[in-house]
Amino acid sequence: MTSFYQFLIWFFTIVSLIALMFGVLSADITFIGLFICTLIISVIFYRLNETSPTNATQEAHVKDFAFEGIDNNNIEISEAIETLKQEQTKILSVLKKDVYSNQDLSSIADIKKNIVSDFISSLSLNFEMVSKQELKDIIMKLMNDIIDKNSNYLFEPTFFPSEESKYSIWVKQSLILLGWKTRKEKDGAKKLFDLFDKNGMVVGVLVFSHTKKVNIDLKQHEHYVDNGAIDFLVIITQDYDDINQTQLSRRILAINHHDLPKLHLMLKSLLTTK
Repeated sequence: MTSFYQFLIWFFTIVSLIALMFGVLSADITFIGLFICTLIISVIFYRLNETSPTNATQEAHVKDFAFEGIDNNNIEISEAIETLKQEQTKILSVLKKDVYSNQDLSSIADIKKNIVSDFISSLSLNFEMVSKQELKDIIMKLMNDIIDKNSNYLFEPTFFPSEESKYSIWVKQSLILLGWKTRKEKDGAKKLFDLFDKNGMVVGVLVFSHTKKVNIDLKQHEHYVDNGAIDFLVIITQDYDDINQTQLSRRILAINHHDLPKLHLMLKSLLTTK
């Protein structure tokens, strides 16, 4: 449906421009009226295209969390889980908004805790069969499962920051939403790059707004791979598109931020190859 709207937008826009041209050249009010009418129609289809359910399928395909290890015989737990299932899309949206609007990457755990606390507070439970803390632990576990399974929903490649200086923090926020965790080290490695880990894989991350600004000493960074400080170094820019040169070195890669959702699988495959 969206492509049909786009066709109509282009069609009526072109007609309106032609009408405007003839109206100016011939000074004919009929063409001016046609220009105004077609322009209005074009705007209407533009608004319809914006509100069409292009992204609704994304929400409809939010993957459910797993129930393993959950006591389904506990009525209060079952009620809370059923409510969570109904609100999981809303919770993911709140998490996405809160993470992308927060500049302090170290506070992500607190953001999750606040979301869980707000969710627990919204429940009308007596907490006779489960304690609040126990339920919080269960909901946190399920929410982490929802996050892990819905990275494509959480990651927003089109939500670029308006200021180029904020691109780096946006990339790091995106990595966190994709399940990567920030990591602090006491050695000098932290001064050269940011550290992230996912499922035991430690990655040094360098972010540049544009490829032309990338200027690093590969040998210096390979040292941190060789001594085990990191498993990989990943250079991320918004305009990198040379797929033939993605792997710059044995464990150093350059990628476009659009590849962030598949980064972990990409690195895992490199680990399995000699």
